[in-house]
Amino acid sequence: MKHSAIFLMILTLASPSAVFAATLQNTDSQEYEIQIKEEGRAFSIYYGAYGDEYRILEHCKTDICHYGCEMTLLDTGQKVWVNPRDEVVISYGVMRVNRAVNDRRGGY
Repeated sequence: MKHSAIFLMILTLASPSAVFAATLQNTDSQEYEIQIKEEGRAFSIYYGAYGDEYRILEHCKTDICHYGCEMTLLDTGQKVWVNPRDEVVISYGVMRVNRAVNDRRGGY
């Protein structure tokens, strides 16, 4: 019983500070190449412009960008800024960002 109470207390304290990722969903029937620049590393003087390329498969949904990032759809050059908990949907080759309810900061 004592261990359960301690575990519950730890979960309660950790929940507000839990890190949530953005989601990326491709609704098209083709895959896309995406470049991700993370905020913490993208503008660092040690790394320069840092970016990873990813392939999002057709009809796929995944978690990505735990701390916010800039996403570039390489086929079109479209760029969007994504915050944690945002939803990005690719439909007909265009990215659309649905901002999280508690985070309405601007972006690209």
